[in-house]
This record gives sequence, structure tokens and C-alpha cells, in this order.
Amino acid sequence: MNYKRIIINTLDCLRAGKSYVGYDYVVYGLTLMLEDESRATYITKSLYIDIARHFNTTWNCVEKNIRTVVHSIWDSADPEMLRLVFKSSDRREKPTNKQFFRYLFEYIVNINSEMLPGDREIIVLCPISHKPCESLSAFYMKMAASNTEEQDK
Repeated sequence: MNYKRIIINTLDCLRAGKSYVGYDYVVYGLTLMLEDESRATYITKSLYIDIARHFNTTWNCVEKNIRTVVHSIWDSADPEMLRLVFKSSDRREKPTNKQFFRYLFEYIVNINSEMLPGDREIIVLCPISHKPCESLSAFYMKMAASNTEEQDK
């Protein structure tokens, strides 16, 4: 399963600006969490430090830049997408960085569990029109099919 592609597509649907330094930190941080979920428990002592080491910066810069991404998403994302990923559409209740990572992690893991073969269809909202997107849905279904084939081998 190409989790990095799912992470990037999810951030794109949330209208996260790729120009923010924190964007890359979020992508890398989520891939680390997918390797070891316990990193989310000790976000300051584990996740931020690992991200900082990878990008040759300090954990304070990592925390600040991720917070900037959270704020930008909260200010620009579609309320329906916020509800879908973060279980909240109340724009006044921005999540902390730890909550942000936890909700995104759970959303990505749930996408994987929903990609089981069978009659299930994955509905993905288009980041531009905010309507169900057939091409993104097809993309996720193809990923599910290839994941199933790899597991069968």
C-alpha cells in the first residue's frame, strides 16, 4: 500500500498548502506513525525530534511549521471534509498538533480497512468541486485491488 500517496491526496483534499515547510513535516511524520503508532503518544519527545533530525532542523521549528499547516487547513478546508477526517465541522475548534496527527492517522488507516475487495465503494471528495470524485475513487479502488493481489502472493 502506498501510504505516502494517500497522505498527500488527503492533505490535498484538505487544501493544505504544499508551499508550507510544515507540509513535508506532516507527510513524513504520518509515514513514521504508520511504521510505529506509539510515536503519536510522545509527539514532542519522539515524533518532532525524528522529523527535525530528518530535515536537519529543530523540534521547535517542526512544531511551529506543523501548527501553521493545521491553521491553514482549518481556515480553508471544506467543512464536510473537516467533518469526514476530524469528526468536526466547527471551525472554531482547531485541533492541537497531536490531535491533528491522531485524526489523520486514523483516517488513513480506516481508508486502508475500507479498501477491501467486494461490493464496497470508496467515495472521495474532489478538493476543487467538493463533490464525489470518480477519478480519486477509482484510484483508491485500484490501490485496494493491487494491495489484495500483493497479500495473496
